[in-house]
Amino acid sequence: MKKLPIGIQTFSKIREGDYYYVDKTRYVYKLTNENGGYYFLSRPRRFGKSLFVDTLKEAFRGNKELFKDLYLEDKWDWNRRYPVIHVSFGSGVDGAEHLINDILFILNQHAREYEVELREKFYNLRLKELIIELYRKYKERVV
Repeated sequence: MKKLPIGIQTFSKIREGDYYYVDKTRYVYKLTNENGGYYFLSRPRRFGKSLFVDTLKEAFRGNKELFKDLYLEDKWDWNRRYPVIHVSFGSGVDGAEHLINDILFILNQHAREYEVELREKFYNLRLKELIIELYRKYKERVV
């Protein structure tokens, strides 16, 4: 018997596990094919924002197998893969210094994952450097 994915915010865990999943990939398609550049996801707590963002991440990374039998499966160009920078503060932040350290950790983690080197010492420029380096390496827009 399938389980309810209570507290699971990772698309791959839900799809690879024995969990119920309500297909929201139609919204991924709609969001990525409408004219517009920036979106603000404003929903109350526990309404699936983190899961939706993780679903976007998996689509842009080209993980087609996770979308089997879902709306997006035959509507997405799975041959194109984009580098994705996913920043989450779901665990909370205890002040400005903690925030800066968390951001640096996340950016460095992405740099290791994508095998690019960051040289910028100023934390406020590291995200920009990461985006530039990822674009240079992959020749695709960075998401």
